[in-house]
Amino acid sequence: MNTVMSRPKFLSFRIYEKYKKIVVVFILIVLLFVFGATTLPNFLSVEQVFMTIKLASFTALFALCQMIVIAGGGSGLDLSVGYTATITAVLTASIMDGKNEPLLLAVLIALALGVMIGLANGVLTSYLKLPPLVVTLAMADILQGIVNAYVAGKAITGRPSPILVTIAAKFTGKFPNILFVLILVTSITMIILNKTKWGQILFGVGANERTAYLSGINVKKVRCITFTVSGVLSSLMGLLLLGNMGIAFKDMGSNYVLPSIAAVVIGGVSLAGGGGKLSWGYSGSHFPPNADQPAHRLWFRRCRKVVGVWNHSLRHAQRLRQQPPEPIVHRKPFSAKEFNG
Repeated sequence: MNTVMSRPKFLSFRIYEKYKKIVVVFILIVLLFVFGATTLPNFLSVEQVFMTIKLASFTALFALCQMIVIAGGGSGLDLSVGYTATITAVLTASIMDGKNEPLLLAVLIALALGVMIGLANGVLTSYLKLPPLVVTLAMADILQGIVNAYVAGKAITGRPSPILVTIAAKFTGKFPNILFVLILVTSITMIILNKTKWGQILFGVGANERTAYLSGINVKKVRCITFTVSGVLSSLMGLLLLGNMGIAFKDMGSNYVLPSIAAVVIGGVSLAGGGGKLSWGYSGSHFPPNADQPAHRLWFRRCRKVVGVWNHSLRHAQRLRQQPPEPIVHRKPFSAKEFNG
């Protein structure tokens, strides 16, 4: 009898052990929603929830770039994804200029930039044994310098094509279209990682580099490919960011670098490599936007109060300046008798 009664508990415990990372993340997200609902009005409105999903979708796509690199092991991180997206958006905005015809050329340019940047990161980290953190951070600085030299104090001209705007910024009913892009990309990537030989090789290299090498796997080539794929995906993300924001500007992708890493880590993917599921990274991508918005809105409310007090003080000072000064009354000096009396 005790054995029969313990089976459901044992089964539920096994399910919890298997999915506890996702459970913990969703509990944190629910707590953040509760915190936002209790401190801010309309935080749980339908529009606000779907706007949060839209922001989280962009973070999740950048987290996909990070997860592929991290899964390959070798302390892999790609800190250049933000400026890879930025340089793609800046260079392709003037090419499209609000038209659909040059979109194919813009995509080809994005692919070429992604391959060159990702391949450079892969060669330097895999074949020259340089630390990925240093290489990708230096690459981000180089790309930032190229963007600054290209802009050179001038306004960045050009607009995204209407197709990009529809994909990245528009909604279908209540659902953002970028969410459907995320579902499509996630499905394809899950099939590649879990159902193909290359995915098993990638996880094997990340789990145990020595064993993979003795099994005949070219570890350097695999890790170089991961950085190249990350570069291509982040470059294509530049087009999506351009379509979402409508214009290109400096640093437009740099704000996604640390949240993408946080999404992967919060989602439960080990930084040591060798594993990871896209569902973990996607669940973790909801944490940074939900954590930021209540804090930002509370900060904005506090700043608005400070600005209101400051404006009231300025108006009071202006009224005092407009009033005529009080006449100066000249008094006779006190005599010694009055002073002593």
